[in-house]
Amino acid sequence: MFASRIARSTKMMVGISIKDIQGAKQAMRKAIDIAQPGDKIVALNIPKLVPEMMLSSMNDPGDATEETFAALANLPSRAGTNMQAQIKEAAEEEMQKLGKEISVDYKVTQPSGDVKAGILAACKAEGASMLFLGPGVGGNGSIPPFCVAQAKGLTVCIVRDHLE
Repeated sequence: MFASRIARSTKMMVGISIKDIQGAKQAMRKAIDIAQPGDKIVALNIPKLVPEMMLSSMNDPGDATEETFAALANLPSRAGTNMQAQIKEAAEEEMQKLGKEISVDYKVTQPSGDVKAGILAACKAEGASMLFLGPGVGGNGSIPPFCVAQAKGLTVCIVRDHLE
């Protein structure tokens, strides 16, 4: 029986975003609520590339040191790590409340210019069968509808529990 349960275990992906931290927390809570023993959850943050306009708006980019460019390049990853701490706290709180012990991995990928396609590509690469997303800022994000329309072989759950 245990072997059949392992064979049926589900891998879930939770998209987390700096813009919609509340939605990401609710998506993580919903994934933990649905998860069964043996299931695995991957919380994924794909930072957006630093816009070239930021660099072009500098008075003289030639005066910028390598440290300045390194700091600008690391801003999305650093913010993602800080956000992960908030998501981890919400996940641990939910698992404790429900009395569940679910395996949760937290990943921050390299910054991408196309976050929407990156989420779906990451789901495919991880072998996820479910994707949980928050609705975006004010419930009007563009990523959830894109994922719903473009996902193939993947169940997409947009968690709107925190909106009125």
